[in-house]
Amino acid sequence: MNNFFSKKGLLIIGFFGTLIQVISKYNVDLGICSSYSSKCNDVAYILTVYSWVFVPLFIFSLITYKLKQSTFDSWRKFSIWSIPLILIIITMLPLSTHGLDFVPVTKGTVVFFLTIAYSALSLILIAYKSITK
Repeated sequence: MNNFFSKKGLLIIGFFGTLIQVISKYNVDLGICSSYSSKCNDVAYILTVYSWVFVPLFIFSLITYKLKQSTFDSWRKFSIWSIPLILIIITMLPLSTHGLDFVPVTKGTVVFFLTIAYSALSLILIAYKSITK
């Protein structure tokens, strides 16, 4: 289990999550789904929403790969509890609303803001741990 959350392990998880995100986002362009297939596009949309969080995971895994082990360990501890929490929050939200909301709270909008928050906190944590001893 320790190798699963190592530098290399998180890099691989982030890479495959990002790959799933790109493939599901551009499924019609890649010829995976027809633009008329609603079931296939619905599944691709859900995969896109859930895999968004792996894009910053991959980016920050690349950043921390060559940094000190203590910096990586601090960021890993933060990521191990924050990413599952983000996925749980996304799971509790609806895919769409009735359209009359001023600010619709759906999976897509919330994952966007949670991913930005995760990225900002990761960047702050990595910078702080890199500067301090």
